[in-house]
Amino acid sequence: MMKQIIKYVLPVFLLATATSPLGAQIDTIVRSLVDHAASQSKPPPPPPQQQRHPQTTRQSSPRESSQRQSKHPFDGTWLATQSKVNPESQQMVSRTFTMIIKEGKATRTLDATNASPPDKPFYASIHELQRRWTYSSIDCTEQGTSLTVQWSPGQLADWAPKTIPNPVVEGFGTPIAETAVYKLKGDELTRINDPNGLVYHRAK
Repeated sequence: MMKQIIKYVLPVFLLATATSPLGAQIDTIVRSLVDHAASQSKPPPPPPQQQRHPQTTRQSSPRESSQRQSKHPFDGTWLATQSKVNPESQQMVSRTFTMIIKEGKATRTLDATNASPPDKPFYASIHELQRRWTYSSIDCTEQGTSLTVQWSPGQLADWAPKTIPNPVVEGFGTPIAETAVYKLKGDELTRINDPNGLVYHRAK
């Protein structure tokens, strides 16, 4: 009888002891599969964003602006005025010069007004004559603060009053071709080969 009990109990005991580690291994495998599936279901972390710097418009510095201007320091509009009395004719002569310089070329306008005394009219009973002359540069050379301009002869562009005939107006004289040398100092442009010392000022 004892032998029969041992015959049936021993296989059950061996089966229990054999299957217990296998169950633990299966449980470990199942847990690892569940953990792996859970890790796969999580979305990947977003990539790090690069810091963007706002774009700014580059502005020219005062030094760069001055360097551009220094390439053509004479460019601009220049104005000069001059008045004097002719001792021989006792006429008051007023002149206004407008000179425009741009990229190696120059033009000039001369507005002249002659006023005669009451007893010496210009023509008939006219005591004031206005004339306008225009000039163009034949050659314009810049060297440092010095500017040399070879001017064409003056061209009569207009006069007033129109009751004075053209030959009479031209009889007062026609500006000839000439070479003028100017010296730049700040906003002043002085003609140095003019006995009258004509000084131009840069127009604002």
